[in-house]
Amino acid sequence: MAYETLAKIFRQDPAAYEAAYNKRYNSPSAVHFDILIKQYGRRKAYPLFFNYTSDMVLLMEQVYKAYEELLLTSAKVPDIVLRQFVLLSILEEIKSSNDIEGVQSTRKELKKILDGEAPKSARFSTIVNKYKSLLSGEEIDFTSCQALRNFYDDFAQAEIAAEEPANSLDGELFRKGPVDITSSSGKTIHRGSWPESNIIAHMEKALAILHEPSLPFLIRLGLFHYLFAYIHPFYDGNGRTVRFITSYFLSRHFNKIAALRLSVVIKKHRKKYYALFKEADSEIDRADLTPFILGFLSFLATGFADTVRCLTAEEERLRAYEDKLSRLQIKDPLLKELYRLLLHATLFYGQGLSIAELVKNTARARGTVQKRLEQIPKKQLVLAKVHKSIYYKLDLKMFE
Repeated sequence: MAYETLAKIFRQDPAAYEAAYNKRYNSPSAVHFDILIKQYGRRKAYPLFFNYTSDMVLLMEQVYKAYEELLLTSAKVPDIVLRQFVLLSILEEIKSSNDIEGVQSTRKELKKILDGEAPKSARFSTIVNKYKSLLSGEEIDFTSCQALRNFYDDFAQAEIAAEEPANSLDGELFRKGPVDITSSSGKTIHRGSWPESNIIAHMEKALAILHEPSLPFLIRLGLFHYLFAYIHPFYDGNGRTVRFITSYFLSRHFNKIAALRLSVVIKKHRKKYYALFKEADSEIDRADLTPFILGFLSFLATGFADTVRCLTAEEERLRAYEDKLSRLQIKDPLLKELYRLLLHATLFYGQGLSIAELVKNTARARGTVQKRLEQIPKKQLVLAKVHKSIYYKLDLKMFE
């Protein structure tokens, strides 16, 4: 039986509402926390809790099964597909996270940073580099409020302050003033914790939950995801920050591939994502976080399954074009290798490969590579000039 929100129970049978809450709150399967949740504009606050349910267990099982399938799939695909898929996932993850927050960014500007073609001072460079750090397994400290502030300074503070100086942090660790989350009509729907002493106290409890070993990893990650948004420790950039933190811990618990499509899935189901927060904040739901955790787990399961689907599609695309390439029956080994490299560049690198990169990949002399390139019909090549260098790739119309 699906776990219904207390609000839904109230709408269906107001007389059964109070008994339902007491039964859930006092259930042997309930886990309680010393954190009060209060809806903006309402008088009462309620202690946060959740119930272990069979649906929760099944969803966690679904996540781990999807991850197992992801491991099997990633082990089968060629390294070039995996490498490009990871880079593309970083780009899409950052773009989607920005879109969720209403922050304008383009794939082109993000790709330039990812490819090392943009200046270090470029907008979003710190965010892109933090996501790239997930690939190297860099450890980031998220054990204290001070550590969280240190991360935020490296991650987004400078760019946010440059865009809007009023959003610069002015407190000891977090914001000194209040902050409201408003609807599209300008109506306040949530007010973050305040004053700063409350922000710090609440965040210390949230971080303790994030690292609580007696709770299953996915459940404490979901709880922290909600609490971070509820506390709203910064004037701006809270959503982007907590989604990165979630990806970071997913990369540590699973692997880098599993951690890079969370925002992509959330963006696709943005309405449901915001509804989960609204329900969890609601006074009538009395701080029952069970529905939020179920929704969070559902996003993770969907994200892992989506990653498997995308990886499989990329591999099939590569195989299809390699099969078309083999039909050209190219006899010269070096020319055949150049065609293969240029095909990969076309499918996965975007701008193509330079002569220097082709020389490096073939371990042949530059003059030899240049002569073979000249044997490829001009109509089969696409050339692009970037920073005085010429990049080559194939025109896929040649296979039509």
